[in-house]
Amino acid sequence: MNILQRSWQKIVPYRILVFVRFLLEPKNLKLRRLGVLNHFKKIDPNTLAPEIVGGLNYLKSHKYSPFPFAWTQKWDTFIPKVYRDLEHQRFYVLFEGKRMYFPRSYSETRVIWSVRSIFKEQDVESPHLYLTPDFQVDQESIVIDAGVAEGNFALSVVEKAKCLYLIECEEEWMDALKLTFAPWKEKVVFIQKFMSDVEGESTVSIDSLLKPRAYEKYFIKLDIEGFEQKALAGMKNLVASGNTIKMNVCTYHQQEALPEIEAILKDYGFKWQVSNGYVLFFQPWEEPSFRKVLIRGEKAKRG
Repeated sequence: MNILQRSWQKIVPYRILVFVRFLLEPKNLKLRRLGVLNHFKKIDPNTLAPEIVGGLNYLKSHKYSPFPFAWTQKWDTFIPKVYRDLEHQRFYVLFEGKRMYFPRSYSETRVIWSVRSIFKEQDVESPHLYLTPDFQVDQESIVIDAGVAEGNFALSVVEKAKCLYLIECEEEWMDALKLTFAPWKEKVVFIQKFMSDVEGESTVSIDSLLKPRAYEKYFIKLDIEGFEQKALAGMKNLVASGNTIKMNVCTYHQQEALPEIEAILKDYGFKWQVSNGYVLFFQPWEEPSFRKVLIRGEKAKRG
């Protein structure tokens, strides 16, 4: 994204920008958008949630997006300040006043699009919003962030955390995370493995990480591409400890994930809420669907 493109986005009225982007929609996105609209033509709109109907109407005049809703528009022209770290040869942005680094392979344009995506996902109206005024990480909590990527969630809670475990399997992201969290290295543990139900050469489980002690508080975020159920199966010892546990668990990576995850949490004695809203999920091997995105759950200290 060069200077002319950025200036154009700032100057041109938003309606014209939307129209131009719609006309210039890449072929692969256009095919996905039309595939969604054609699929839902066969479904009675009266059987759909009003927000889903609104999303389908939005797709008729906007390019494809997993969040086809008007609330996302505020971020479409957002251009964050991007800095270059010459010593480490990579870009970073300031997120809540803290440096958030990106992989060396990321161009400035790719950083801008990534930051836009972060702010869309964490918008107050987004179904992907991790924390709300009524659901926060408690001071001095032991935090596990599984599926860290850019690290925005972990950065937002690092100063509250007593200890912070960062679980990220991608090497290029782990390299960036070590720079991002260097100021807090004394309390951050970097683990380049997949989160699962057992510990192995390439996997780690919640119970293999934690040795619960009385009165400790825990916060666990799981955004791990469909392995959320396995990760939950690997925390039986933590649940049995009786300590306070809060969780963010993503539910959209698999069609049946939501009822399966709810069943596990119910068995563990959690109380939970499903976030408002939907994400449009469409992979080549399955039909498009609007899915619930996130559970915020809590198990209070026993006794």
